[in-house]
Amino acid sequence: MRAGAADEGQAGPNPVPLDERVLTAGTTLRFVLLLALLAAAGLRMVPATVWHLLVPSESADRQAACWLAAGIDPGSSLNAGYDRYARNATALRACVDQYGRSFDRESLAVGALLLAAALALFWLLPVWRGRRARLSTVDGSPDLARLREQLDELVAAAGLARKPRFVVEPLRPTATAVVFGRWGRPTVCLHDGLVVTATTDPGRFRAVVLHELAHIRNRDVGITYATVALWRVFLVLVLLPWAVVGLNRLIFAGTASARAQYAPFNTHEMVLAALLVVSAYLTRAGILRNREIHADLTAARWGADRRSWEVTASTRPHRRTGHHGTGRLAAFAQLWRTHPSWALRRSSLTDPKALFALDGLQLLLAGLAIDILAWQLGNLSDTSFPLRELLLAGFLVGIGGTALWRAVVYAAATRQRPPSGTPAGLWLGTGVAVGELAGPGAAWNHWWPPHPEALLILVAGLVLAMAWTAQHAELRIGSWRGRTLGPAAFASLATAALALTAVLCWWFPLGQALTDGWPFTTRGLLASYGLPGLPPDQVGPLLSTIAVIDVLPGTDDSAASLWWAVPLLWLLPLLTAARPPLHRLPWLARAMPDTDGQLARQPSRPGRFLTAGLLGGLLCCGALALAMAWLHTPSPAAVRMTGPFQLTHLLLPVLVICAVMAATALLTAAVTGSSWLLGGLIAAGTTALSGVLGVFLLMGADGCLGPLNTMTNNCDWRPGVIWPLVRIIVVHTLTLGTLAAALAAFAGRGARLLWRFTARREAAGPDNPRAAGARRRTTRAAARVLATAGLALTAVVLAQTATASGRTGSPKWTADRPGPALSGPAALRAAQAWAAVGGLDLLGRLYTAERSYSTAFDGVLTSASQPELIDQALQTLGTTCDGLTQVAERAEAFFSLPAPEGQQVWSQLILRYRQLATACRDFVGHPASASALATDSADHDLVNSADAFMSWLAESGAIRPRPS
Repeated sequence: MRAGAADEGQAGPNPVPLDERVLTAGTTLRFVLLLALLAAAGLRMVPATVWHLLVPSESADRQAACWLAAGIDPGSSLNAGYDRYARNATALRACVDQYGRSFDRESLAVGALLLAAALALFWLLPVWRGRRARLSTVDGSPDLARLREQLDELVAAAGLARKPRFVVEPLRPTATAVVFGRWGRPTVCLHDGLVVTATTDPGRFRAVVLHELAHIRNRDVGITYATVALWRVFLVLVLLPWAVVGLNRLIFAGTASARAQYAPFNTHEMVLAALLVVSAYLTRAGILRNREIHADLTAARWGADRRSWEVTASTRPHRRTGHHGTGRLAAFAQLWRTHPSWALRRSSLTDPKALFALDGLQLLLAGLAIDILAWQLGNLSDTSFPLRELLLAGFLVGIGGTALWRAVVYAAATRQRPPSGTPAGLWLGTGVAVGELAGPGAAWNHWWPPHPEALLILVAGLVLAMAWTAQHAELRIGSWRGRTLGPAAFASLATAALALTAVLCWWFPLGQALTDGWPFTTRGLLASYGLPGLPPDQVGPLLSTIAVIDVLPGTDDSAASLWWAVPLLWLLPLLTAARPPLHRLPWLARAMPDTDGQLARQPSRPGRFLTAGLLGGLLCCGALALAMAWLHTPSPAAVRMTGPFQLTHLLLPVLVICAVMAATALLTAAVTGSSWLLGGLIAAGTTALSGVLGVFLLMGADGCLGPLNTMTNNCDWRPGVIWPLVRIIVVHTLTLGTLAAALAAFAGRGARLLWRFTARREAAGPDNPRAAGARRRTTRAAARVLATAGLALTAVVLAQTATASGRTGSPKWTADRPGPALSGPAALRAAQAWAAVGGLDLLGRLYTAERSYSTAFDGVLTSASQPELIDQALQTLGTTCDGLTQVAERAEAFFSLPAPEGQQVWSQLILRYRQLATACRDFVGHPASASALATDSADHDLVNSADAFMSWLAESGAIRPRPS
């Protein structure tokens, strides 16, 4: 599971150890992730538990019926359900508000009690620990004066601003110590055996105490106990009741058919909760193991005798690891321990490479925990700013990127080949994909999502972010002029996090839907541009491809979508590479004082990348000129003002620029050694700028080139008219084009590795050991890049499938036609739910309104011979006319019927009510025999429509038929 820097290149001895404090360790961020995960899970689980415990079963059934009445079948496609939800969203909210109850006050009260319990446990844990062990303080004993002097000396050596509280635990013969407590003044507990060594073995005593003081100096104690308190409260008071309610809902509650309907969703939630527990525990154990090594190194830096670790290890019982299976079992057991092995602790004192290694398991667990956090956060993204996406991207890049930066720094300082970042992205992406597949995120209420391959898009995004981070770290550390790498790493990680946020802003509303299939059609997508009902001969391959651009990253040009962060992936490396390298790096001289402060590998210069970009820009301008000339070839006078031509005129330049950017990035990466991704992005970005400038000039000169005058119709230079169009092209190009160029760069890298592998295989004989080793290394690298290229190819295939499925009329979101109708038992349940949650009540109001009208109309006819009563009768009839209109409006706002034939009869009935209301008002305004006959005819048609609708309800099974 461990993939360190040595896995990326040649493993060799580390002649000079690197100060582990050269860069932040990232453990605090992982602790914050655990706290955020537990808090978010509690905020989601507590209301769900309270609701299921307090809501009456009848109310719960009515709320479930509201969703069925909206046509959202638990077993149907999620995309099809979205279409029905969009048509019934207002009615669904009104139904849930009518029959449901949120129990917000009760949930807030329970949440406050849980928070108080966590704070109380955090406060009482040290007190309980002290009283349980019957500890005695060192300061109060006159027999321990010498011990106090030694402890004061060690506190001074540690440089602590405030002396901790020292206590002794009697009857504990072990020569160890432990620190516990809260922020402020922690407590160091010395075992009785350690107090004896203060006289018999001062060196060992000094090492043990300095190790515990190092935990205090590194601020490990407070956050560790806060995590322990929150973890225990979450397990006992949040997760356990939620699991009991969930198991009851899964196995016992309701009818067997109802449990079967929601069994996949409920099972996925239970599995996700189990993964939450495992990932949280293993992540916490991994953090604590790293912090133990950090404390060892800090204690050694303060003067602790390194031989003390040898003595301590020799007193520990040794475990057998000679057998292969036993060794693997020991390694598995080590994952669950909070302390590293003594062999690792001893070796880390001379070479802390374990603190700089890329641990694949920890990255996988981080990706899994972050995906669980995404599910627990729910609808936090339903705001004007993408808070959820920014938080998730910050954790993903912060944890994975920090580990990559440390691995790159260690490899560069020890003159090893730096990691590529691709394995780290694959580990993170695998963790996210496991969370999506195991939980209800992708599968929703199905056991398995119809198209799990769509998750490869998300994995490819993480691979891109990590590969970019690794290469930018290698480029940045060679020219950084500061004494610490913190600001440089922060700028790099912030850029990658913002770019990943922009991708996530597209993924959650659109990309995530691809796991259920392609939800769009070409016709619907073109309708979103204002081009509905195009003839088939006008919807060719070009227009179909252009239509798909509307659902790819880069279509949202608002600042909140963070589209502007994607081009930073090539702007920041360009600015970094433009700075000249230093002969002596201040940060390296500080981290390794005994060296010359120089790196073996110098960062790449941007000159050749800019040259490639300018050449690509010339090619792009030429292709744009040909494309715009081609647009005017087929009789511009006939098509210049049509919608399809205008759309093509606007988005064809986007396709041209993106294609040339991808080709430039591919060729640049294919001929570049190190920094191939950054080089490809810089070249593609330069191409994009040249292409945008070319579009601006070509559109500006459009009226000056003879027949090419569709934009301005004259030769006047009017940039104010052109710029709004160019702005759309800029947003699409700098977002979509940059991402396409990144994927193309991976393909170029794969081609380069494949060519090198072939050349080496031909040049070296099969019996050459060095050649064999080179072939193995090249094969591993090629496999990683080809795997990433496979992800890119999957994205391309999905895009091609998009255009194809759009032409074949697959389900879509854009409302150019209703979604697929329910059939069989689902249609029956939906019709019965429609009747139960207000349909029959609404029918009663409709009948009441019609009867009121009939009574009032008869009153008018009766009072026709009495002039003194006719005005009052007409006024009463006018009131019933308004009542007909009002009840028709309520019927229109109610759920649409999921069955097309039922909806047709229902719509006809509502139309008859409106026709009767209109005829009624005409009669009130102009009482005459003709208007009376028209009103009576409208009433007759209404009665027939009502009978037809009641017959359909009975035949469909929504209601029981009337006895004959």
